[in-house]
Parts: sequence; structure tokens; C-alpha cells
Amino acid sequence: MTTQAKDGNGGGIPCVKPSSAINYTNGNVAAATTNVMRLVSSAPSTYGVNAAASVILPANVVEYIKVDIGDVVTVGGTVNVTECS
Repeated sequence: MTTQAKDGNGGGIPCVKPSSAINYTNGNVAAATTNVMRLVSSAPSTYGVNAAASVILPANVVEYIKVDIGDVVTVGGTVNVTECS
């Protein structure tokens, strides 16, 4: 039986294999080649998937998003993006 790691609040901890991270500023990130992307920014930013960058990404918050291969992520501000597998 497989179990998932839990954080201090009992929530699941996502475990993915990261690849290289790239900082993107105000524009489109290359089309996704995996189904999970990790986003983080040192300043408040925004992002969108196949849409304008309208989802708020607070400073220093790591966000994992599920995407389909070929989806395009658009960022507003400088966002560190890692594709995970």
C-alpha cells in the first residue's frame, strides 16, 4: 500500500521530480512538456494557463499547478518556473 507524506496540518505533501528552473518575466512560458509545473516568485506576481495572467501568486509562495502537455503558462512579473515529472 502506498502512503503519502503529510505536513504538520495533515495535508498531503506533493512529491515530484523537478527539472531545471527558469525565471520568466512578463510573457509566455514555453509550452508544457510535463503535467505538473512549480511556480514561485520573490515578489507578488500573476499567472494564467492558456489565458491572461490573472491568477494571483503571492510572494514566496510555492504553487504546483496541473497542466496538460502543450498548455502555455503566461506570467506577469518575474516567476521561477520548474516543470516536474
